[in-house]
Amino acid sequence: MDESLCNDHAVQAADSGRGAVATAGRGMTPLTMAPKLGYAAGALLDGIASQGVGIFLFFYVTTVAGLSAALAGVALAAGLVVDAVVDPLIGSLSDGWRSRFGRRLPFMMIGLPGTALFLVLIFALPVGWSQLALFAWLTALSIGLRISISLFLLPYNAVGAELSDDYAERSSIAMWRWGFAMLGALVAIVLGFGVFLSGAGGLARRSGYLPLALSMALVAAIGAVIGMRALSSMQHRQHPPLVDTGRIHHRLAAEVGEIFRNQSFRTLFVGALLLFTSLAIHSTLGIHANTYFWGMTAGQMQMVTLSLFGGLLLGAPLAAPMLARIEKRTVLLIGMIGLALSTSLPTALRLIGLFPFEGETLVLVLSGSVLIGGVLMAAAGIAFASMMADAADEHEHLFGARREGLYFAGWAFATKAAAGIGSLVSGIALQAIGFRSAGSGAVHLAPDTVMWIGIINGPGAGLLALAAASTCFFYRLDATRHAGILRDLDARRVTVTA
Repeated sequence: MDESLCNDHAVQAADSGRGAVATAGRGMTPLTMAPKLGYAAGALLDGIASQGVGIFLFFYVTTVAGLSAALAGVALAAGLVVDAVVDPLIGSLSDGWRSRFGRRLPFMMIGLPGTALFLVLIFALPVGWSQLALFAWLTALSIGLRISISLFLLPYNAVGAELSDDYAERSSIAMWRWGFAMLGALVAIVLGFGVFLSGAGGLARRSGYLPLALSMALVAAIGAVIGMRALSSMQHRQHPPLVDTGRIHHRLAAEVGEIFRNQSFRTLFVGALLLFTSLAIHSTLGIHANTYFWGMTAGQMQMVTLSLFGGLLLGAPLAAPMLARIEKRTVLLIGMIGLALSTSLPTALRLIGLFPFEGETLVLVLSGSVLIGGVLMAAAGIAFASMMADAADEHEHLFGARREGLYFAGWAFATKAAAGIGSLVSGIALQAIGFRSAGSGAVHLAPDTVMWIGIINGPGAGLLALAAASTCFFYRLDATRHAGILRDLDARRVTVTA
């Protein structure tokens, strides 16, 4: 079926304005707050496991455990790349899985204990091993952790697109899910900077990382169990499994080719790849930049990092009124540009001598900058997730099959591949600019090395974020077009059941 003809048909079928959106779809009643919050609580695992690892792990491995930056980058990238390859398989399997728990929950039940186990092990690396042995062990743990996270998060994110067909309510679901993810990240930051890695030795104190990991695993597990319990009570809102059309390796290749035939998906995929590569580089080198380029203490780092994630959390309730008045694509564009400027502009000004702040003034200015960037990025992230759910509707409209699992697996593939690229680039870059660690926090850097850490962490990452923003201009699925798609799908379902 020709995509442009289908899209034209959707536009013609739509009523003008946004008021028609709520009347299309499967005719489900709006979600009440209790199940919405219950579902969103599962995102605590995302915020703690994904963001906690992103903030602390690279510094722990290179500066505390003493693995060379290049080997650390390769080991962590390997986990993300293998995971990115496995993601489409998880997505496809969960789209067609049949069980008394539905098609999504069984995968989440496996992913939760795996995530907790590997999260603890990866922050408890052995002492006295050779570089090669430590590299091999870290690679294995990285792969296990990333696949376990995906087993939980891919079905979890995919089912969020099934809980409502409404264009606006999907943004509300994504908003609460984003809010709990950022709450999880804040918990990880407070536990790390404020509890287990504060005081004497700070971030270089090896004994603080194991209790930090155990605490993060416990909080993540509590949120995940609440989320799974909520989903088990909402199976009636979920779509039935897809019909098995052959062996998985043959079917998967055809399904992946199918989703890339949708322009909306391709645009979101490329945008996610660029944006999350930028964020991965900035996050991976965050503690290095704060320690060596900005000269912060652990307490000052906590304030700046909390400001970023505080902005990401505060941005969630602000996203709803923005998305009610502005197209999702525009909100995404604003958020990407805002994040790029907030993370790169202070560093760029410092490099050219126009950012003279020091001490507490420096911390306050940086905190304000990242707070604003976090608020804008939150709106962008919520719009991104909601747009992916809309694109899944468009896919059924174009190709006659629902593939939420594969759509969110494709998005996860882009983000994981980007994170792998970010870790690899960061590790190789640190090695290339002369970063050397003797373990236990012992590092002595030349001034040029410090300067290059700032360049890579700030302007380098910011340019990639601006490139991601440019992809928004190729996304064409707006509220009116989506309303037409839902009306067409509604008519097809009536015809099938008649």
